[in-house]
Amino acid sequence: MAEGSAPSDSAFRFTVICAVYGVARYLPDFIASLEAQSFDHRRIQVVAVDDGSTDGSADLVRDWAQDTRYAVSVLSKENGGQSSARNLGLTVASGEWVTFTDPDDILDPEYFTQIHKLLEERPDVCMAAANLLDYRDSSGQIDNSHPLRWRFEGGDKVVNVDRHPRYFHLPTNSAFFRLRDLRDQGLTFDERVAPTFEDGHLIQRFLLDRAERKVGFVASAKYLYRRRDDGTSTLQTSNTDPRKYTNVLRYGYLDLLKRAAAMGAPIPRWLQNVIIYDLTWYFRGEEAMFSSSAGLAAETAAEFHRLVTEIRSHLESSVVESFDVISRAPSQRDVLAHGYSDEDWHWDRVIVNRLDEDRQLVELRYRFTGTQPHEVIRVRGLATTPVHSKTRSLHYFHQARLSERILWVSAQGTVEVELNGRRTPVTFQWPRPERYALSPSEVRRARGTRRRQFTLRAARRPKPAAARIPAQDRRALMVSSLPTIRRLFADAWVLMDRDENSHDNAEHLFRYLRKHRRDINAWFVVRKGTPDWDRLKRDGYKRLIPYGSTLWMALCLNAKHIVSSHAERYVYDPFRLATGHKPEWKFTFLQHGVIKDDLSRWLNPKPISSFVATTKPEFASLAGNGSPYVLTTKEVRLTGLPRHDRLARLAHAADAGPARRSIVVMPTWRQYLVGGPVQGASAREAVSGFLGSDFHRQWTAFLRSDRLRRIAGRHGLDVVFMPHPNLKPYLSMLDLPEHVRIASYQSDDVQEVLSHAAVVVTDYSSLAFDAAFIRRPVVYFQFDKPTVFSGAHTTRPGYFAYEKDGFGPVAYTLDAALEGLSDSLDPDSGSAAVYRERMDRTFTLPQKGACARVVRMIERSEHPLTFRQARRRTVTAPEAPPINFDFRKDTAPEPAESHRTNGPPVVELVPAAGEGTPPCTAGNVREPASDVHS
Repeated sequence: MAEGSAPSDSAFRFTVICAVYGVARYLPDFIASLEAQSFDHRRIQVVAVDDGSTDGSADLVRDWAQDTRYAVSVLSKENGGQSSARNLGLTVASGEWVTFTDPDDILDPEYFTQIHKLLEERPDVCMAAANLLDYRDSSGQIDNSHPLRWRFEGGDKVVNVDRHPRYFHLPTNSAFFRLRDLRDQGLTFDERVAPTFEDGHLIQRFLLDRAERKVGFVASAKYLYRRRDDGTSTLQTSNTDPRKYTNVLRYGYLDLLKRAAAMGAPIPRWLQNVIIYDLTWYFRGEEAMFSSSAGLAAETAAEFHRLVTEIRSHLESSVVESFDVISRAPSQRDVLAHGYSDEDWHWDRVIVNRLDEDRQLVELRYRFTGTQPHEVIRVRGLATTPVHSKTRSLHYFHQARLSERILWVSAQGTVEVELNGRRTPVTFQWPRPERYALSPSEVRRARGTRRRQFTLRAARRPKPAAARIPAQDRRALMVSSLPTIRRLFADAWVLMDRDENSHDNAEHLFRYLRKHRRDINAWFVVRKGTPDWDRLKRDGYKRLIPYGSTLWMALCLNAKHIVSSHAERYVYDPFRLATGHKPEWKFTFLQHGVIKDDLSRWLNPKPISSFVATTKPEFASLAGNGSPYVLTTKEVRLTGLPRHDRLARLAHAADAGPARRSIVVMPTWRQYLVGGPVQGASAREAVSGFLGSDFHRQWTAFLRSDRLRRIAGRHGLDVVFMPHPNLKPYLSMLDLPEHVRIASYQSDDVQEVLSHAAVVVTDYSSLAFDAAFIRRPVVYFQFDKPTVFSGAHTTRPGYFAYEKDGFGPVAYTLDAALEGLSDSLDPDSGSAAVYRERMDRTFTLPQKGACARVVRMIERSEHPLTFRQARRRTVTAPEAPPINFDFRKDTAPEPAESHRTNGPPVVELVPAAGEGTPPCTAGNVREPASDVHS
């Protein structure tokens, strides 16, 4: 009761409007934070609007209303969404100032006191904004990590947003308005703006109608914004809602821009900043490694691009170019600045991105839209055709909006470039945004006198010394420099699959090298004590090095190549020495299987020197013109997978042996079914929702089916279930019949299992390519295809269309899957010939010799091209096959799901290869809280 005096009749200082829906488990925390407020409770009116809750939320609020000193009104209505609930609350509000607090959040005890203090001191403000902090649901940790947190640095302040357009606010849950102003303007929430941005829409409409736009940013008023761990908030599920890509743009962004344009003056820069800020998260999300927007229907994506084109026509190019409220990758800036214009455009420079010292080639890049510029490349003053080149397409929501030229030319002379007949600067710096304004602090940082501050403490600070280098680093450097070790590991090829296991392409290539190419200094790496370490030791291999050991570090420090079937950092960049020594090995990616989906966002940043492809469509999708990958014909070779050499031999032996075969069932994993890592192991914990998942119901129904048992019996087949290793925690829950044998990747040889298969039943696993390689029919059981391609699994659509390119029938129901299985086992089936023809068309390389071809590829990467060779040798890139986006229909969620505008989940972003990390941007970028899209 520290602030305020006893009220007169109905003289509320604040009205708190809460839209209540499905928050019963969070209400006790919210209510407790209200009861702890230091401001006079009698001067706060609480209007709780029950929006058709079914979890008892309304009863909790009513019970609290009987016991509190707050004036609490509880209204009820049918479910209609957060905007309609708040609008109903506005009809009974009577406080001087109104806010729209979310009832699953928490308010600091001084929240209303600090807001009241600023409003008393500065009656000229039209709106107040509280300091929004993240509250982590599971840990209770509070993070000051909001992308716009800088607005609250330096304490409470009042800002005229017309003079300082970088200061804007989007969420109404932490905003305060004079109720009189809202009613005078006739402002309510527009219920068409959904599932996000309804808050931002109301705030910007409110400010557009104000004569003077002074906003108080109250750093001392702390609003704890709950980050839900269960992913049930609206923003956490909004990426799959088509309205986010249509209604939000049409009724939200465009409506604001048209209102501003109708006022006659130029559109305020703060409003343009709001639109650019919000749109940036769309493009940033699309550049994420895995994004639920990948499942957007084609018609919705087309409407999105039409609306963005219209929005872009209202934005000033100088504002788009210079926007610096949050950092953006160059691609995110370029796509909005130039990707929606009919005019041809290209960078005003060419970037020197990489140098291949072995091959004596340098990589040049530039981006463009529209018609590709006419290129003239000169080396030593002579016009030169690039040895390798491609045009990479940067796709956003199904459409290529930017193009990037990637050129590998000779590095044995002075390089010059002309674009459209004009000499173009060649630089090592990626383009940065143009500057149209400078702050005093920026001028001081760039041109001010930098005085070196000398202090006694700095003078006494110990200098870096060998004693400060970690012991393992010292040992590794010492061992690696020993003459014996240098001779032993000179120019070594370091082969490994995973650190914990092998039996993949790297092991198969290692075995080939030890049998046929002992002139190559090959070593194999896996953790000591693992089953694969023991197996390789039993097989007589002595060139094994324990992963993580000092000897392994010494091997890597002397290595020329790291060759692996996996492209994780612990493989290609496994350690960083404190001394700054940087190893100079080349990384060859053998792949874990044939790529069929779009993995460009994952692979593009990786330093890949050589890349294995198995089929012509895969090769073209990686290195071809129009491909989203930065890879070119320089890195990618059509060699086949090393493990296929052995697989072909096993299949030939199985075909010549007894007729007894198996129905092999091999479902892949789902991202939403994988729990956290088990401490000290590579295994994963189980998640509680497995038993209720479609995955569990559908696959157990298939495996328990009497018809499956009868099909197997009729053809004399076994049924072998081989689940992905990540599904191991759930095997005890499956309750499978006795005739189904469970095979394991740890104890069974997957190639033996495949070679003895009569048919392979899977869903999305790339092992279907291994089966097709040895001409085993495949059945695809894809009961959850719309969900999988909408972000619930780590899948983005690629060139491969299962119905058009697959090696067997595609089934979406249990009955269809069993029917497809029966048909695949019928030798007289007409469809069998169709699928065999697809297999023959896909696998055009000889079945033998993959290992030899891979070795030649790696060796070729070491040989330099002479200047004459570089001028004459040109490798033509194929045209990339189109990405298959036609896989689902729009399925808008029911509006009653939830209307909590909580923050979206953490999204891992990978900067485009070569771009590095933009200023203020880390490798993992978290979307902001509710003011991303409201």
